[in-house]
Amino acid sequence: MRIGIVGCGINGAYLAYRLAKRHKVTVFEKKKVVGKDVCSGIVSKRLWNHIPKNENLIINDINEAKLHFPKKEVVLKFRPDMLILDRKKLDQYVASLAEKAGAEIKLGTEVDMVYNVKGMKPQVKVGKKVIEFDRLIGCDGFFSVVRKGVGIEQPKHRLGIYGYVKRKGDSKTVDIYPTENGFCWKIPRKGTVEFGVMEMPDVASKMYKDFCKKNRTKPKKTYSYVIPGGLVDAAKGNVALCGDAIGLTKPWSGGGVIWGLEAGDMLVKSFPNFSKYNSSLKLKFGTKIRTSRFARWLGVGLASKMPILAPKQFSFDSDWIF
Repeated sequence: MRIGIVGCGINGAYLAYRLAKRHKVTVFEKKKVVGKDVCSGIVSKRLWNHIPKNENLIINDINEAKLHFPKKEVVLKFRPDMLILDRKKLDQYVASLAEKAGAEIKLGTEVDMVYNVKGMKPQVKVGKKVIEFDRLIGCDGFFSVVRKGVGIEQPKHRLGIYGYVKRKGDSKTVDIYPTENGFCWKIPRKGTVEFGVMEMPDVASKMYKDFCKKNRTKPKKTYSYVIPGGLVDAAKGNVALCGDAIGLTKPWSGGGVIWGLEAGDMLVKSFPNFSKYNSSLKLKFGTKIRTSRFARWLGVGLASKMPILAPKQFSFDSDWIF
C-alpha cells in the first residue's frame, strides 16, 4: 500500500518509522532540514517505550516541578521523570529510524494542496505534480494543509513565548507559575535557564515581558510558537491527521510528544481503517482532555483561593499533567 505523510516532525517521522516496515511510505517535509526549531523539549521517559533509547539527545533530566501560587508553593513529583531534550535532534533521530525502515523523506518539498474526493484516492499537489496515494496522513502541525484540504476545523490554540539566558542550569526542578489559561516557567538546561510563558495570544507577549522583568532577566533572542489544544476530527475518508494538526496536546502544559506517539500507535494498530482510529482517539484522549481541564480548574482554584487545603507535595503521572 502506498502511503503519503505530510510533515516530518516527531509524529510524521514516527509514523513513517512504524509503517515503512510493511508499506511504501513517502514523507513530504517543506523545510530543507528536519527538526522543530521552537520547543522546550520536555518529554517523559516513556519516550523510550516508543523508540530505541538515545542518551545523546538528553540535555537534563528533572524529577519535580515547583508550583508557585500567590500564597503557597506546591511540589509536584513527576512519575516517571521528565527529560529535557534537544528537540531538533530528536526529530532528526526518529527521521533516521524511518529512513532505515525504508521510508523516503523528501526534504524541501512543500505540499501546496490536498484533494480528497469521495470514491477516489487522496492526492497531493507538489509544484506542478499531482501524486496519488492509497492513504494520506497529515502530521503538518497547527497550520495543516492536509486538515484544511479535507475540511476539518482548526483547533483552538494558545501562544508559547520563551528565551534563554546563560545561567547555571543543572537543577532537577522546573519552576511553574500558573496563570488564568496557562503558566509561566523556568526550565534548567545545561549552562542556561529557559524563561517562558504559555497563554492566550492577546496577553502572552505582555505576560512574557513582565515575567522576565520580574526575574531581572532579558533573553537576547525570543522564540514563539502556536500551541493547539482542543481535539478535532482526526480522519475523513482515506485521510488521517495526528499530533498538533488535530490539537492533541495536554491542557496543563501544552506538551504533545508522548500523546502524539501514543496516537501514532493507535493509527498503526487500526491501519488502514482511519474511521476506527478516529473513534479510538476520541474515546481515549477526549476523556483525558476533559478530566485534565477539570483537574486544572480544581487544582489551581484550590491552591489559589484556599491554599490551606492544597497539599505541600504530591506525585502525579507526568504524561497526564505535564
